[in-house]
Amino acid sequence: MKNSSVLLDDIHYVTEDIFQLIKAYTISKDDLYITVAGTIGSVGEIPEELDNANLTENADKIVFSIIDKRFLMYALQSELVQSQIKECTTKVGQPKLAIMRIQGFIIALPPLNEQKRIVDAIENVIPSISKYEQAQIALEKLNTCLNEKFRKSVLQEAIQGKLVPQDASDKPASVLLQRIKEEKLHLVKEGKLKEKDVNDSTIFRGDDNKYYEKVGNKNIDITDIIPFDIPSTWVWCRIGTLFSHNNGKQLNKGNSRGTMMDYITTSNLYWDGFILDNLKRMPFEDHEIERCQAKKGDLLVCEGGDIGRSCIWPYERPIMLQNHIHKLRAYYPLCTEYFYYTFYLYNIIGLIGGKGIGIQGFSSKALHNTLVPLPSINEQKRIVKQLADILEKLK
Repeated sequence: MKNSSVLLDDIHYVTEDIFQLIKAYTISKDDLYITVAGTIGSVGEIPEELDNANLTENADKIVFSIIDKRFLMYALQSELVQSQIKECTTKVGQPKLAIMRIQGFIIALPPLNEQKRIVDAIENVIPSISKYEQAQIALEKLNTCLNEKFRKSVLQEAIQGKLVPQDASDKPASVLLQRIKEEKLHLVKEGKLKEKDVNDSTIFRGDDNKYYEKVGNKNIDITDIIPFDIPSTWVWCRIGTLFSHNNGKQLNKGNSRGTMMDYITTSNLYWDGFILDNLKRMPFEDHEIERCQAKKGDLLVCEGGDIGRSCIWPYERPIMLQNHIHKLRAYYPLCTEYFYYTFYLYNIIGLIGGKGIGIQGFSSKALHNTLVPLPSINEQKRIVKQLADILEKLK
């Protein structure tokens, strides 16, 4: 019988221990919680529907007696306490706030009646703060929207020949096209270009006001794929007429020979520049280097991902390219920035990626056949200068 009594006492104590342990992990609507993992330091009240629910390991409950509950909540949300939380959070592995650290936090504690007055004052201004916050969010959204619309409008004006006035002293773009053809013929004689690459099509506007492309002896009506009208001194042409282009190297098990070199992918190339702190390396053989290497002034265009995303390589140091990036290099000195802005506009208005001129992807063939408006070189430069000034102010 004595042994049974001892056993019952043991059971009582163990049961009490378990009860206290369960109680420690049970939250009440009268408690506050503070997150100790994930988004550390968030403080709040327990909703009615979670009364007597269980805590997760990512939060601790705060039990109090003579302090006003909402005053304590606001105090824990204050900069004074939040700065202590930052200092006490462990940085090893997954960041975590230890419960023993929480017990050591310092707060300013006024008398109970003043706590209540402070809470009333805070809650009187909260609606105004919330209203101001919503107004600020709406204003920022409006500013962003207006900025994007203005940027799009400026780019459209520029690439349609409406941003800067026409200069009567400029020679028409047809003269520039002829010079490009002569330069390509010169490259053929030097063995740097194949003769078939000189036989470009010619795009013109007929007496019936339609656009035609002369390919060999045929005139093909392409009016439906011309995105917009351009000045009479400009011409439409294909990118492949103006630029030599190719993409970089595809890394696979069969291409494992050569010199290890840094290269960039589409993840390094953005409209406003390059991110080069995560470069990878792969081998390039001697005969691949010239084809896969970008030099200062080359226009680089993404084949995949954000199709058509472009940027001009600005560095003296050459860089190797992965196969999802196209390299464009002008046959004849052009203002490459103008064509960068052309791709920028095409991306914004949806001409790249299946709409308008129907570019579903940006394969070499699709890139080669992309239609672009061509002004004289002097006008290209005037457009770029004006665009750069306006877009810089937009920032």
